[in-house]
Amino acid sequence: MMESDNHLVNLRLESHLVSELRELLREVPIGAQFAVSSSADICSSLELFLPKLLRNQHKEWVRESLDGIFVARALKTGPAAAQLAGTCILISDQTVTPFLIDLEVSPTIDSVVAFRVLLGEAGGGPLGISGPVCNSGEAKRLLATLISRLDSITWSYKIASP
Repeated sequence: MMESDNHLVNLRLESHLVSELRELLREVPIGAQFAVSSSADICSSLELFLPKLLRNQHKEWVRESLDGIFVARALKTGPAAAQLAGTCILISDQTVTPFLIDLEVSPTIDSVVAFRVLLGEAGGGPLGISGPVCNSGEAKRLLATLISRLDSITWSYKIASP
């Protein structure tokens, strides 16, 4: 793919993510939780968007992608901002690892204006962050107990917008 084509794909991906987040936040008051099912369009966009962000700072992510996003908690943190916490499937070994994402989008243009991504905790697999096999009882327990452990997780990957 040519660099200009890749840039267009990235712009479309960001545009989709922004419009999906705006739609989810439309009727939600600031400070309130909202539901995000694993089949929601925003999850598909995050599967592509998060590895793109990680690849910009971590070369080992060139060969890694995500294959599923499961949100344990979604919270509206500002007029056009949200925090999502949950687990994601690493495509390389089909195991899950936790994430915490803060996203703020522009209210007027299709752009992410600020982000913070915390992803993974020590485990096995190619990146050293693999947890339980996806769709296992252990993976479901990880998702169910994640919110109570968010403050105690030692995150393997931490990236944020400047």
